[in-house]
Amino acid sequence: MTEATKPVAIGPRLAELSSAYPPAEDVFGAATEGRRERAILARLWISEGIPFAFSGCPWLYEDFRASIAERLRIDAKQISIAGSGRLGYSLAPKKWGEIYRPDSSDLDWFAVSDGLFDRLCENFRRWCADYDSGEVKPNGETERYYWAKNREETPGRIERGFVDSYRVPNWKRYGVFLATNRCLEELSVKLRRHDEAPKPPGRLTLRCYRDWRAYEHQMTISLQAVIDTRGRPARSE
Repeated sequence: MTEATKPVAIGPRLAELSSAYPPAEDVFGAATEGRRERAILARLWISEGIPFAFSGCPWLYEDFRASIAERLRIDAKQISIAGSGRLGYSLAPKKWGEIYRPDSSDLDWFAVSDGLFDRLCENFRRWCADYDSGEVKPNGETERYYWAKNREETPGRIERGFVDSYRVPNWKRYGVFLATNRCLEELSVKLRRHDEAPKPPGRLTLRCYRDWRAYEHQMTISLQAVIDTRGRPARSE
């Protein structure tokens, strides 16, 4: 038997998933079957299709992500939603399965673009140089805490291929972060103007990945963390 004629080998729990928004326990079971299954979950269920948060108004989702993409100079297909707004429940290890609620759950956007990633990284390096030299200083203890945290954590995240929009102050000298966050602030206003749209309570954020490989890698790490936290389910006979 040649490689081309071998039957498709996939975990039975993953093979049973057929809906766009499968139950949390079914996704968890499929994730325990192996890294290949986790990668398929990351690509097909956690990054593609109409997010649960916009399941009743998919045209709004498309309109919103197109407006974000235009402002950030990337393609609309490079924009999507993660978190509980994607499948209808949280995928975070400590919140796994918590139900998405339009008026109280966050709405986490992400982009996959090497160009935007590089521009954000350049801005981050500029901020690090200014911060390390003392040219820019935090205002108060709260800002001091978060600046130090962002300075320490973000380089490792960049090495893994992603960076978050809230990691640098919204100042003109860091224009890419400023433009990204202003775009998200405007989107928050647009969301409140449409009755059908979700109404997240906090500010919107965007995580930018260097490429789809980095996105997939991070999602498989997150799914593995869920398994490590909850343990593997017993297999039914």
